[in-house]
Amino acid sequence: MITTGLQPESSNSILFLHGPMLRSTRILFSGLMAVAAKRGWNVQHAIPPPGAGTAYIRKLVSFWHPLGFVADYGHEKMIPLPPPDLTMPFVCVDLDPSVLSCRQASLPPQVGFVDCDSRTLAELAAKVLLAQDFAAYAYVSAYERYHWSEQRKRHFRDAVELNGRICQCFDGTGLATVSTAPSRRLGRWLAALPKPCGLLAANDRTAEHVLSVAAREGIQVPDELSVIGVDDDEETCEAAVPPLSSVRCDFYGGGMRAGEIIGEFLANRHARNLSAGYGVVRLTFRQSTRRTPKNTPSIRLALETIRLRATEGITAADILPLLGGSRRSAERKFRAAVGHGLFEEILNVRFEKVKELLATPASLKAIALQAGFSSSNHLQRLFKAHFGMTLTDFRRNSRPARPLAVRGNAVRG
Repeated sequence: MITTGLQPESSNSILFLHGPMLRSTRILFSGLMAVAAKRGWNVQHAIPPPGAGTAYIRKLVSFWHPLGFVADYGHEKMIPLPPPDLTMPFVCVDLDPSVLSCRQASLPPQVGFVDCDSRTLAELAAKVLLAQDFAAYAYVSAYERYHWSEQRKRHFRDAVELNGRICQCFDGTGLATVSTAPSRRLGRWLAALPKPCGLLAANDRTAEHVLSVAAREGIQVPDELSVIGVDDDEETCEAAVPPLSSVRCDFYGGGMRAGEIIGEFLANRHARNLSAGYGVVRLTFRQSTRRTPKNTPSIRLALETIRLRATEGITAADILPLLGGSRRSAERKFRAAVGHGLFEEILNVRFEKVKELLATPASLKAIALQAGFSSSNHLQRLFKAHFGMTLTDFRRNSRPARPLAVRGNAVRG
């Protein structure tokens, strides 16, 4: 018999089921932990063995007597779906809709869904690349047939075609090393694309592979091929050659939303079909993508240096030698290419770091120092002048909204 999370013998634990601890999984777990800390829950995590079925879920229930489950299906197809007679909350994160459609009739009553907003992600990348007015646009799908890869392809292609351009797509299934047959086929495909070309890859790992193959084919990045990945895995992106631009998804917010749905179910045993989404934090520009059509090598070097060192307290004077000429001519050159001055660019990078840190419990003093400001008072003045609100107000307003119940089947992106 499956015990309910509200029975006396239950523990105060939430079980987090996942596959390999990728960066996205770690951040998702951190978001769930943030909600758990406020509600007094313990979070235990477990990795289902290959071939695990509903019996595995039953054994976990018998062992932990949890309040509920959160399962990350984003990169792991082996996590079993909950048994239909499970009487505790079970939240599915990034579950393949095709799997859901096969099992919809036999899911337990309190099952919830949290999904990445693939449309917003793909449209952000499309807007950045369309602004360059490239000769061609392209998409490379992931090395395995993940549903989120297909969703990103569909939305990116739709956005490109909406603006009267053609999007060419490459099936990345089987991409591994640059010497494999799929990689050689990718090389021929990249070489045949009209240049310059703006390309979105399904994720950072795929984008890193595109860059390696492009280098082997002698394709210049970003002048001939401008590449954007997804996930903004800093270790992968910074190690890529050249460093990879990438869309950062709000995995932390996804974890928080999963926790909030668990709380919603526990507070209302009659709640059904709760769903929520998580979006995009930003697109981090690195050297694989031009910021504007006027990005010369010296402008790209200046932007990359600011991105890497803005939080170290550098000033515009530290960047001027990279642009050449007098101070006035260098500032004019940078403003014409980017649309604003050096100081504004440095400040923008620091503010992005501040907003990222405001999602954590860090003190305002610690945030100011980590973001390159001389003091929290200095940061407070500049932040309010720029955003029209205090740091405390921004932190409060950035908390995720409570998920809403939807009638009928949960809507998935």
